[in-house]
Amino acid sequence: MEPVIKQIALPLSLDRQFSFDNFVAERTDLILSSLQALILGKGEIQLGLWGAAATGKTHLLNASADFARKNGVLLQIYDGVQLCQCAADEFEGFSHCDVLAIDNLDAIAGNAAWEACFYQVINRCRDGEFRLLFSLTDKPAALTTQLDDFRSRLQWGLLLQLPQVGDPEIRQILRRRARLLGIDLSDEVISYLMNHHARDLGEQIGILRRLDGISLSQQRRVTIPLVKQVLAESGDP
Repeated sequence: MEPVIKQIALPLSLDRQFSFDNFVAERTDLILSSLQALILGKGEIQLGLWGAAATGKTHLLNASADFARKNGVLLQIYDGVQLCQCAADEFEGFSHCDVLAIDNLDAIAGNAAWEACFYQVINRCRDGEFRLLFSLTDKPAALTTQLDDFRSRLQWGLLLQLPQVGDPEIRQILRRRARLLGIDLSDEVISYLMNHHARDLGEQIGILRRLDGISLSQQRRVTIPLVKQVLAESGDP
């Protein structure tokens, strides 16, 4: 049987957890307006987001899919890590969408077949066949690639660096995410999480999800004792 590329399934909680409304960062207006313009066909046809871990890249690509659906735009989203596990010459599904979105596109760097594939993908984007949105952990010029033309084409469109999330933004994001889950997260609980656990947004969101499950099953408010219980059960200090 020939290998088949399947569109990555979006999480069921997408509409609640990933939207432009709950994205918090510096320069939010510029980032969101640029993404919305691309999706609606009123701005750039190629847009790259780059930034370190936990700067919101995956959130923004999933939020873009949510925004696209609400506006009748066909957006297909893939993960570069998963694409590398498949044959590059089987990647054809993107030709039937308005917007092609690739998270972690830098995962294909160094893979000659996939670099050649996306060299052609970008050419087709520039020919107007679809619009291209992608994310990277570093700016394209810093990538180590087999194909120089692939690296240069990544720099053709608009490139936006996502800033690191600071403590005030983490607090705001935790409060918003908790509200979406129906959790009343007090300032004291947030301060405890910030002071007693890694200031990594991804880890903090993971703790919040575990708190949601425990509070629902035990019908308990989220308090500092409950946070201690959840961290102890997961092996965290």
